[in-house]
Amino acid sequence: MALHDTRLRTLKPLPGKTERLVADTHGLYIRIRAGERGEISRTWQFRRKESGKLSITTLGTYPELPLLEARRQAIELATKRETFSPTVAEAVERWLREQVDPVHKKPGLIHGYVDRAILPAFGDRRIRDIQPSEVTAAVRKYGEKVKAAANARQGGLTAARALLAVYKGLFGYAVASGWLAQSPAAQLTAKAVAGPRSAARARVLSDDEIRMVLTIDIAQGPVLRFLLATGLRISEAYNGHREGQYWVVPAAAAKNKAAHRVWLSDLALAQLSQQPWVGAAAVQCWATAHAGGWTAHDLRRTFSTRINDMGVAPYIVEKMLNHTFGGVMAVYNHATYDTERRQALEAWSTWLKGLIEKTPADVVSLRQVLQQVA
Repeated sequence: MALHDTRLRTLKPLPGKTERLVADTHGLYIRIRAGERGEISRTWQFRRKESGKLSITTLGTYPELPLLEARRQAIELATKRETFSPTVAEAVERWLREQVDPVHKKPGLIHGYVDRAILPAFGDRRIRDIQPSEVTAAVRKYGEKVKAAANARQGGLTAARALLAVYKGLFGYAVASGWLAQSPAAQLTAKAVAGPRSAARARVLSDDEIRMVLTIDIAQGPVLRFLLATGLRISEAYNGHREGQYWVVPAAAAKNKAAHRVWLSDLALAQLSQQPWVGAAAVQCWATAHAGGWTAHDLRRTFSTRINDMGVAPYIVEKMLNHTFGGVMAVYNHATYDTERRQALEAWSTWLKGLIEKTPADVVSLRQVLQQVA
């Protein structure tokens, strides 16, 4: 029942009690207390539960603070955002569960940055206490740590920029949840915090380097040759499976979430006969340490570049790489070009085998081989 001045002036503690709490509206209460000499004090309180915890704000005493003014203050407090602020660890747990795991294509990547960098730096801190300068320092420190690692390929810049993106996602969620008025990462740019983006890689293997991949006798050799022969990403090579003379990459393992089928030439089939392969991490580490500046993914770029050099139409090469068409072509062109892709892969395999068997001066051009196969 809402209070009024007449009632307020007559309210007393119940018999046998020294205090009494009476509710008004919008979280406003009047606390009546009887003193030792029988005097009555009346104190306004604003009460609210936040995440299961009761918070009490004393507004003043009645009648010094009139009823209408007490109500106005209570309404103002009631309409303000919650003052509750979780720890970073608590916020992260909710963010991952509600926003990352259900929709992110690779939530494990986000979990990795959280476990390696965010929780160690801020896990037990209140999220409202994190300052922009601290986020900057944490991102730079992580970038330097990655840079110092023996197998770092890009100086830690890529990892630092990715970590900043994770921070932005986390703090953006905190703002939307009412825990923050503004994200401490909102004004931070990747260039200012982590440094300028590395130039896009353009590494294509030379004939001699391709010959080395085709002939090297190491545990990683079959995987490297399979990647070179098929143009697959290393993840697609490890997560696909054979169906007849095709390698099938399921949609869940494809970068664009579109299932992919690749014709297996004799050269590619020969590498499958040497399974089980060593782990993908061992392949990546070997390439970083011993390949002379190229990575496993550069084999895919070499495949694409050389296939284009053969004279294969670019849109067919894009299909061979399982790239998604853009613009009008994406709407109207759903052809698979299976025959053309198979011919190109056989021609590529023939040229690769010729590179092993002949001296450089005797190697037939890619275009000639394609014409022979077609």
